[in-house]
Amino acid sequence: MKFAWVAACAALAIAGPFSITTHAQEAEAASAIPAEIPTSAFAAQSQLRGAQLSPDGTMFALTSMQGGELYALVMDAETRQLVNGVKLGDQDEFNWFNWVGNNHLVFSVRLEDTRRDYTYSRLLAFELSTQTMQPLVRRNLAYDGDSIIHYDHDNAAILVAMQFDVFTFPDVYRFDLANMGADEDPPEARRVHNRDESIVQWITDNEGVIRMGVGFNRGGRVHLRYRSSEDDRWDTVARTRLDSEDAFDNWDIRGLRAGRDTAYVITKPEGADRDALMEIDLSTGELGEVVYASETEDVSEVYFNDEGDPIAVGYSGDSFRREWIDPDLRRWRDMLGDALPGSRVTILDVSDDEDRMLILQSGPADPGALYVFTPSTSALDLFGEYRPRVPAGLLTEPRSIRYEARDGLSIHAYLTLPKGRGEEDLPLIVYPHGGPYGVRDTDRYNDMVQLLANRGYAVIQPNYRGSGGYGEAFELMGNGQIGRAMQDDLDDAVAHLVAEGIVDPERVCILGSSYGGYAAMWGAIRNPEIYRCAASFAGVSHFERQLAHDRDYLFGRNRGRWWNRVDGNQSNFDLDDVSPAVQVARLTRPLLLVHGEEDDIVPHDQYRLMVSRAESAGVEIETLSFPDAGHGFDTPEDEQRYYDTLLAFLARHNPAD
Repeated sequence: MKFAWVAACAALAIAGPFSITTHAQEAEAASAIPAEIPTSAFAAQSQLRGAQLSPDGTMFALTSMQGGELYALVMDAETRQLVNGVKLGDQDEFNWFNWVGNNHLVFSVRLEDTRRDYTYSRLLAFELSTQTMQPLVRRNLAYDGDSIIHYDHDNAAILVAMQFDVFTFPDVYRFDLANMGADEDPPEARRVHNRDESIVQWITDNEGVIRMGVGFNRGGRVHLRYRSSEDDRWDTVARTRLDSEDAFDNWDIRGLRAGRDTAYVITKPEGADRDALMEIDLSTGELGEVVYASETEDVSEVYFNDEGDPIAVGYSGDSFRREWIDPDLRRWRDMLGDALPGSRVTILDVSDDEDRMLILQSGPADPGALYVFTPSTSALDLFGEYRPRVPAGLLTEPRSIRYEARDGLSIHAYLTLPKGRGEEDLPLIVYPHGGPYGVRDTDRYNDMVQLLANRGYAVIQPNYRGSGGYGEAFELMGNGQIGRAMQDDLDDAVAHLVAEGIVDPERVCILGSSYGGYAAMWGAIRNPEIYRCAASFAGVSHFERQLAHDRDYLFGRNRGRWWNRVDGNQSNFDLDDVSPAVQVARLTRPLLLVHGEEDDIVPHDQYRLMVSRAESAGVEIETLSFPDAGHGFDTPEDEQRYYDTLLAFLARHNPAD
């Protein structure tokens, strides 16, 4: 189908570079109480999302919300002008996009089968030269339709693992996207590798040869099959049980190179507690040299060039960092840091010839700006700011702190203090992150934190036990501690700040989203002596029902023996004992409950159940429901309404002044 992208994009306020306000123009005296930044400025959703360069560096693509609709925009990297684009629709139905060569984009979208109550993914391909969008499907495709296992940029083709239905195993299909606009029919799927009656995941090398398969057998056993080349036979190189705590610890394969039996893996070196990037011999399973390790953080990502060699790693310290292994790119990163003093500088993307880069400058008190850099001419051009209406001079830097929990465990947190109000007897907002397992807060810019600080509140973001990025032992300490020790860690943050004289113990509230929303509800019920009020957005109110809806909700990348995450092998643990909807009769503090009716992660049923149980118990709570919102906000109007409602709630129950 053809898209009249010119007409669609003409309605956008993006005919060229974004409006720019320099940080020097924004700066105000740090000692004064800053002017109030309008909630509309924080709710003005960024037009710069997920920017990616085309392989040749002549263009870059990004997504942008406009009028409640999501658009994909393609910009000329030299002029930074809009050259192409397409309307994608509902933000909640969009997963991700990637370039395929220099003339095609592929989009993953999420759709819902209301008859069978499940969601499924599909791929769409967009050809820039003809402004043609086509679905990439085949008949009787199962729920997972976006599992791309290889990108062939030279020939504008992709390899996709697809199942006939939910009861069969995936074949691998090739979609050739070149000249797809010449025919109204979608690109044909050509099967290039047949299914195996146990393999659920196929892995290719950097040239697209299928070299590895992950299989499941009846009885809960997992095995890995491997071959050295397309002409070699398959061998089983590893076996384990699915419920093993260390299942395939050494087989998190992130890069398989053509013509070699060695690849790269993220795992723990012998005797270490933190993940590192290492080499592995796939034919034997033997680990080789450590390619990169951080002394303080887990390596979580690795980035490769077209030859399959690692050029950078990613890890979450105070914020997500990208460390360049490639010496030339590391040198450019350092030079750009000198050219853009102040906030930290990140190379987001690099063209194949390394002569075009996308650069992000951002920081804890800097919403960020996107630049286009051309090394051959040393041209560094500002494309736009992420929050042009939020003056950086009115924001405040969070502090990295540590405090001791009641059992002696050291907890890391971020403390943001309001400007111009001193450091004694401040009102406090406890703001726990979602997840909860394997996730952590960082010091990156956060709209909610800066809004609350701008209104006079201190904000604490504890990385309670179970959070990721601090090593496996710390993460496993969260097992079986939902609503218990994980909640103690939040309460102990308050006790620490009170003991330091920073916080007034009579003026503490707690708020959060998703699991953080649960923690807010549970904090008000469990410890009314600590919290004056609580606010929850998209929070879990009943854990048994949430897990029945989606067991992956709690566990992220570390699913493993998922029930151990919940009960910690304690047979006497009942989730009802820590579920707000079950315990709501104990609520004596003001609670604001907010939820999106289109939320498919924590369903709106969780909100309705909490409201219903509160009414039955004769407990009053304040509510706000958004008909068109999901697990976040699609429109700035909805987001601003949430901010305004929250600030009014806090002003009534925990005023900053």
